[in-house]
Amino acid sequence: MRKYLRKNRKIRTAVSLAVSVVLSVAIFLLFLCIELWIGYFSTHLFQESIRISGYATKMEEEMLNRQKELFASYGLPENLTEEIWGESKAYLAFHQYMESGERKQDAEDFGQQEVLEAYLKGQGVYETEGVQNVLENVVSESKAICRRYLYPSFIGGYQQFVQERKPVFAAIMAISVLIGVLAAVFLFRCYHSRHHALYYITGSFFTAAVWNLAAAVTVRTGGCFFTPDTKSSFYLEFLNTFKDRGMYPWYVVCVTAAAFTVLLLLVSIQMRNRK
Repeated sequence: MRKYLRKNRKIRTAVSLAVSVVLSVAIFLLFLCIELWIGYFSTHLFQESIRISGYATKMEEEMLNRQKELFASYGLPENLTEEIWGESKAYLAFHQYMESGERKQDAEDFGQQEVLEAYLKGQGVYETEGVQNVLENVVSESKAICRRYLYPSFIGGYQQFVQERKPVFAAIMAISVLIGVLAAVFLFRCYHSRHHALYYITGSFFTAAVWNLAAAVTVRTGGCFFTPDTKSSFYLEFLNTFKDRGMYPWYVVCVTAAAFTVLLLLVSIQMRNRK
């Protein structure tokens, strides 16, 4: 087969072009998986973007304001939120959930009912059935506020999304490397002069680099990855931070691919001149 291709230049050229296309696809998929793996599918980058954007601090502030509004609507003093949460309790609870993805068994309440019951007793309010029903309503609504802010669904959804797709990316990267190696070996074995094969490989890298650049531009100018749980400014600020930081691997890969393409071209020219 190799001898046949070497003797038939037209067929060899057509086959080489087809193999170079396959090689460019493999290289592009490899680039894409690397960029996503260390970028938007990096839990470390995800958590870092939350911290840098100040999401937790602003979330805590808004959650406490919502609780104060709730207590005020029931005629309860707003400063009860300080007794419930103390200093940075909500902030720490959110970060524990962000890092583990699991809610604590007692985190649904955070002692809210005990604080409210103690307040009512201190005010000499009898625990009648009506009072107990009102207390249950306040605690239930307060828990819903806590769950909404301390355990946002986008964090658990992101972690599950990444866990399900990372094995797929790993498989694609392994297959892409295998195909790329086989395609390069095939091209080198089709030509007596190595620089001819290197031209096709250089063309494949150039094509993959162009595709990757186009993909980077599409991602950079595209929309966000998550549907906001709320329209809060701090959530959107986190999304923008995550989107910007997730693009760093794309920039690095694009520059590296372009530099490697130029290097291959220079090597192939040098090999040709030595002939």
